[in-house]
Amino acid sequence: MTTTHPPHQTHPATPRSQNTPPPAATPPHPPATTALLRISGIPSKTWTTGSTPHLFQRAATHADTTTHLTQQARHLADQLTHHVLPHPQLPPTHHHALLALRRRLHAGTAPRHRDCTLLEHSPAVPADLARQARALLHDTQAAQAEENALRQAITAETERLAQQAWHITCTNPVMQAFLDNTAPQLTDDITRRLTEGQTWSSKQLRKRAAYLWRVIGRAAAKTTPRDWAGQTALIPITDHPTTHPLTLLAPGTPLGDLAAIAVENVHLARARTTPTDLHTATPDTLLAPTPLHFTEPPTTPHHTPGHIRCYVIDPTDNSHLRQTLLRRTPLLETVLTLLADGPRPLHELEQHLAPHTPPPDQTPLTPEVLRGFLQHLHRLGVLQICRPPRHHITTWTPTTTITTTSPQAPASEGPGTPPEAPASDGTGTPPQTPANDSTGAPQTPADDGTSTPPQPPARSRTRTLPRAPTDGGPGAWFLDAYRRLGPGACVTQAAVARVQHGLRIAARIAALRETDQLTDPPPQHPALAALTEQPRPVGEILAAHLNTNDPPPAPRRYTGWSPARDPAGGYARLLNHLDTAARHGTPCVDLDDTLLDTLGAPPAHDALPPWPIDCLLRPLPPPATGTGPLAVLETASAAAVLDARFADALHTLHGSYPNTDAYRAFLTTIEAHTAVRFVDLLVPPLTEHAANAVRRPVTTRWWTGDPDPTPYYGTPHPPARHLPLNRITLRRSHNQIIAEADGHRIIPVYHATRSPAPPYDTLLRLLLAAGHPAASYLLRLDTLDTALPHHARLPRLTAGNTLVLAPATWHIDRTRLWHPRDDPLTKIRTLALLRRTDHLPAHTFARTAPAAKPIPLDLTSLTAIPHIERLCAQHATPTLHLEEMLPAPDQHLLHDPLHHNATLATQFLLRLPHQPPTTAPPPHNVPGPAHPADHRDEPHPTKPKRRNP
Repeated sequence: MTTTHPPHQTHPATPRSQNTPPPAATPPHPPATTALLRISGIPSKTWTTGSTPHLFQRAATHADTTTHLTQQARHLADQLTHHVLPHPQLPPTHHHALLALRRRLHAGTAPRHRDCTLLEHSPAVPADLARQARALLHDTQAAQAEENALRQAITAETERLAQQAWHITCTNPVMQAFLDNTAPQLTDDITRRLTEGQTWSSKQLRKRAAYLWRVIGRAAAKTTPRDWAGQTALIPITDHPTTHPLTLLAPGTPLGDLAAIAVENVHLARARTTPTDLHTATPDTLLAPTPLHFTEPPTTPHHTPGHIRCYVIDPTDNSHLRQTLLRRTPLLETVLTLLADGPRPLHELEQHLAPHTPPPDQTPLTPEVLRGFLQHLHRLGVLQICRPPRHHITTWTPTTTITTTSPQAPASEGPGTPPEAPASDGTGTPPQTPANDSTGAPQTPADDGTSTPPQPPARSRTRTLPRAPTDGGPGAWFLDAYRRLGPGACVTQAAVARVQHGLRIAARIAALRETDQLTDPPPQHPALAALTEQPRPVGEILAAHLNTNDPPPAPRRYTGWSPARDPAGGYARLLNHLDTAARHGTPCVDLDDTLLDTLGAPPAHDALPPWPIDCLLRPLPPPATGTGPLAVLETASAAAVLDARFADALHTLHGSYPNTDAYRAFLTTIEAHTAVRFVDLLVPPLTEHAANAVRRPVTTRWWTGDPDPTPYYGTPHPPARHLPLNRITLRRSHNQIIAEADGHRIIPVYHATRSPAPPYDTLLRLLLAAGHPAASYLLRLDTLDTALPHHARLPRLTAGNTLVLAPATWHIDRTRLWHPRDDPLTKIRTLALLRRTDHLPAHTFARTAPAAKPIPLDLTSLTAIPHIERLCAQHATPTLHLEEMLPAPDQHLLHDPLHHNATLATQFLLRLPHQPPTTAPPPHNVPGPAHPADHRDEPHPTKPKRRNP
């Protein structure tokens, strides 16, 4: 069942009148007993169909044979030098010929047939030496035949890979959905080229084949939700006993029905090129001011009214802001005052702005004049129309109803290859393809890519995976895919307890690492440096900073482990321990509480912040013997950020999402204990890409920033109220930044994964400087190589034999790689020998710099070669970083009937603690309000004013 929901004219989060009583206290909520699964869209088996380990083995064996023959030739040259050339019976006519033969043998070239004949008939040459020369000739001829066969095999394998990529695209519903959304004309472009007679060896189709394998690798190895290439599911946490070995996910857990929700691109919905004309708008049209507008005092006191500076979306480039300076007139100030508490319907503005009895010295403000003034502000970007994004919902659908359609390919060529997609996920930019009306081929059952590529017939449509609506053009909608799990799927509390134990050890390691860095204070934003104990409006601080040329601090990004500063500290001793293990070739280093106690790490009970934490985990299969790690810990961060944009859809599809309810209850409990107010910071997206990452559920009773909540909030309850930015002040108190509104302490929080663009990045830094440190907590312990850069290989790092903190890594000097202009056999031989020499696993993640975006590589496939070349061409770094892929493609636990029960890569989003107490103590560093006895639900709303006569 598919339904499309139009935008509403009102929004549940729209603030109420100032006479409306404050919201009632939040009732107790159930504990967060649900984990989130992020699932890859394509089976690992499909990706590994590109593997040809035997071909790489043949190339390595041929390289060994060639090396051995070269050594034999040089040994034969030495024998000529010592035993033949000085021989007294050597005929003078043979001398020059043997000297030439010796030069060729020293160069590693095998003797020719006539050279062997000469040696066999010369009286100065021993018979054994002549037999060695003849054997060397025969072995060299066999090696040359093997080289020719290898080159033919490489050509055939290149053709097979291209056809296989096209076959996967034709038959895999996820690939079709992904390409239809990101580059809808590419499959038709491939069909047209194949119909015209182009072959897979042509440059254009070869590029498209290489791209397709990047897409397949991304969709098979990565789980980041994106269209159907990354799906989401809920799994309950229970106390059911288990009979299988303790794992986060039982092996063989099946997936079930699927659903999809497409949401309109909130940036495009707001920045449409044809805005609504307010002259003809309906009375219930919601209006809100632009998020950033500041009142500037007059340059000459008592002479000018001053100005209002607004930052609005540039109509010529909706990815940038431009400044608009308006004179402070009474009418403009009245409009902004009326809208200070959030959006209002147009008819309310008209009622407040049009006095019944105008002053005798003023022209009456007719409805036409008022509408014209509001339209002028809307055209300038000062006012914006609140347009809730539309939703397109496809409810739960059985996987058995899903089939695919197959683009047509000529029978002589077999399946062809599709092109490229967005660069954001590391797959590249799709080539420009002309529109095409060519027909395609029929639906076939969903395939995992393992069968022989068929000859696609003519196209006929049946039901495919749900797609986003096509209106609005490319990028107008964002689709998220959701799955159900099979009966009995759950996470046991025993497994969660083990994860929590491992997380505490990881947090102790991170705290020990931080103690070595506390000698230097963290960099402070220039706008905060001038703060004193006197409160200053945040708008005044931001406006003053934007008028300066001070460069902002560099964005805070994880850069990995850092070298120790204190050589006698516990962190330095930890690095020495890891350095010793790396030098001895230890495959895995486990860090436990006993070792951390000896290193002086902070105690376990203070390791984790007093805040809910979301752990990103890659579940591992149970070990063959004994016990082993349950999962790979990717990150541990403050809750309600990574799952924010899915919360509304999960609530819609499942009826509730307990994690949101539990987090909201946690914040409410803190407010009840401290009388502070949590305020959600809404920052509008300034680009089309990933614009809907700003969507989230309502978790606080107040929000600030963008006065229009409709692009952000989707869950209808509970309602929230707007706190204007101009009522927030900042001050310094004992080296802390304090945010207040109307004298009450507020704690700004931010629940989006994307960093905003200027000038909102500065606003975010200013307000979050007054937030709680735990609300921006981030724990990562991978990228150990930045602290130990001189090791070619670093061991796997685990915490209490429970969590893998850092997979094993290898540093490959790029001088050991091939040159891009080398022939294919040389490239394959180099990669095969490199993998054998350095004991590289078959499947890895590749980076060109520590903490950079990882790219999945299959080192037993020819597809790895263009991937590595592309990485090296994009980043001129001297080293290629390879990280073991954990779990390996054959170790995944989740089975998908959509792909014949093939396994899919899985990632857990596990919230800890998963069962918070009903009354939580306040986190550290959250003092009471400025007036502790005042527990009213304030800050106070702004009082609307009529125009002064």
